[in-house]
Amino acid sequence: MNILSFDVGGTTIKAGLVNKDLEIQEKFTKDTPKNEESFISLIEEIHKVRTDKCDKVSFGMPGFVDRDNYVFKYGTNMKFSIDFKKLEFFDEKKLYIENDGNLAAYSEFVLNLSDKYKNVIMLTFGTGIGGGIITDSKIYKGGGNAGEIGHILIKENSNLEDIISAKAWTSKCNDLYQQNKNSELSERFKEKKVGSLLFDQSINLEDNEKHERDEIIKYTSRGLISLFELFDNELFVIGGSMTQNPYDFLSLIKEYIKLNFEFPSRAFPEIILSKSRADAGLLGSALLALNSEK
Repeated sequence: MNILSFDVGGTTIKAGLVNKDLEIQEKFTKDTPKNEESFISLIEEIHKVRTDKCDKVSFGMPGFVDRDNYVFKYGTNMKFSIDFKKLEFFDEKKLYIENDGNLAAYSEFVLNLSDKYKNVIMLTFGTGIGGGIITDSKIYKGGGNAGEIGHILIKENSNLEDIISAKAWTSKCNDLYQQNKNSELSERFKEKKVGSLLFDQSINLEDNEKHERDEIIKYTSRGLISLFELFDNELFVIGGSMTQNPYDFLSLIKEYIKLNFEFPSRAFPEIILSKSRADAGLLGSALLALNSEK
């Protein structure tokens, strides 16, 4: 059995064919369309050339989903709805949709963590901040769409993903580049164009650059601490596109928390990178189809 699996983001769609052993047979990316009509057209085009190769189709979507009616309702970074029943190949027995953060957390838990942990929170850093919460070995959905970690309010008119998403890192690096194109960070950013360079401790940052880095680390750490206090999780997993170039992001967070917070009679959860890295969502989408009964 092969699953045509989609991990849809606000900027990029990661897609591929995944077999029953969760081996990725084919993988490719497309730019995320800007409206429902273009999205439906792109998916039909992708499916058409793989009709004979796939048995089911599964989607991880960046926002709120109505699973029963096969509708993506809305996402902060994808501000239009999609009725998947409009797909010409739609078959309710062979098509699946779920929140992308839930699927990333689900795959990471099932494939790498279930033998050691029962309570895990995963954050995916990309265009926004995705999230998935595993409590007592199950995805926590609340009334249906819990886990939108990126929407946590941090300060007036700003939520978590406005400040600490990988997109926000890159935007901040670009601002710093415009201020001083000759700094060591700017020279590296001009070449690599990835915002996570802010966390590369081998770079000698200017004072203003260090301030911006420290602000991101502060708000990220506060977000993790707030989640820990709410869910009492055993582990944090960091995933998403940033895992391709994480540099010293995790060690800076761990250092900040150790220096600024105490947890009497408790241990703060370990923070690790996703083992599946940027493929966690793709594999989670495939797992959804493989493990669902219809």
